[in-house]
Amino acid sequence: MATSDKKIEAKKRQLLSMKYNQRSQVDFSDKRVCGPKAQLLENSISNDAKTSAPGVELLDPSCEYHLVWRSSVEKILVIKKFRDVEVTRKFMELTTWLVEERGLTVIVEPAVLMEGTVRDSDAYSNTRGQLISWEDGIEESQVDCLCEADLIVCIGGDGTLLYTSSLFQESIPPIVSFHMGSLGFLAPFQFTKTVGSAEKNIYQDYLDKALKGGVSLTMRLRIECSIVTDHSVTTKTAEECLLSPDQSLTQNTFSLPRKKWNKKLEMSKGILVMNDLVVDRGPNAYLSNLIVYCNEREMTSVQGDGIIIATPTGSTAYSLAAGASMVHPSVPCMLMTPICPHSLSFRSIVVPAGVELKIKVAPGSRNSAWVSFDGRNRQEIKQGDSVVITMSEWAVPCVNNTGHVTDWFDSLAECLHWNQRKEQKKFNP
Repeated sequence: MATSDKKIEAKKRQLLSMKYNQRSQVDFSDKRVCGPKAQLLENSISNDAKTSAPGVELLDPSCEYHLVWRSSVEKILVIKKFRDVEVTRKFMELTTWLVEERGLTVIVEPAVLMEGTVRDSDAYSNTRGQLISWEDGIEESQVDCLCEADLIVCIGGDGTLLYTSSLFQESIPPIVSFHMGSLGFLAPFQFTKTVGSAEKNIYQDYLDKALKGGVSLTMRLRIECSIVTDHSVTTKTAEECLLSPDQSLTQNTFSLPRKKWNKKLEMSKGILVMNDLVVDRGPNAYLSNLIVYCNEREMTSVQGDGIIIATPTGSTAYSLAAGASMVHPSVPCMLMTPICPHSLSFRSIVVPAGVELKIKVAPGSRNSAWVSFDGRNRQEIKQGDSVVITMSEWAVPCVNNTGHVTDWFDSLAECLHWNQRKEQKKFNP
């Protein structure tokens, strides 16, 4: 390589190092406001709890983040799992307590008010008349209504929490999640407990603690994903290739030849994802052919069913099923996990939170790929298109039950039965 070329390459590397912040930690100090009234109290900048939060006892002192209220909570958004009779019954009980005993305003989704049990119950009519919602199908009305929520209560499973996260694409209020779903890995609170042969409601105690403040928070990181469409690469379908009169008989008719246009890149608005982004081959019969970039440098290629880019929260979901490790949600990183790679040496890796990843469909790929965000908004991306992933500064503040570490290990043991085995018998000489 000539001396001038070496200088150019060195300059490129210098510019890249300046462009990307290779941080290993995520700083929320400038984003400590979560919703209209909630604020993060950081242990690292508030050694004197009495000065930072007078009159508030900080629970789980080892946790980095705690919840304090700038003023009294007035409005609570309640998100419930649909098509579940037991969840609906608990929802009605909880909202009645919030409205009639605590005097709070409850915000619900329009579809909840249309559920048969909620709509037709005479005993619930008084509470139902005081619930507020937004105009269905009107985005401005929904945004205005959601922005007024001081606290969020989720009743359901992990899917309910992921859905709630998708409603807030920037700042999101603290969330108290009650486990009434299938798995409940992300929901540390129980709605009731069994005392003898009867069930006793305990949700009031948990909500009272959250409304008082001082509870610890797990800041569940989200990734921001944008689709970049390359209009310079256009492909023919397999059928078009077969019908093309000038197609060479020696050329593979399914190789999707391309036509060139004036190069134009178009980036979509970013979507915040709490669990994972998945790029896969979809209904296509061929392997995915994807190129992976890190900070604009080509890192590797993926020839297999696809790839998963997971957050620490998503490390116990699809990424775990694909063979990756589990990461505590407080660890700032992203996991890159291949799906059924056609290689014996392709293993999952963990990258720092500050890098930019890009997954590109190879221009010479035999078929397109499909991308989904937390299992939603599934769409096709063509040859030459790519998905850019960075760590978002808008995390999801989740209220802890026993603690930010113990909650996670409890979920591993109770939901995934982590490392459960019969104990080896003692040695008898």
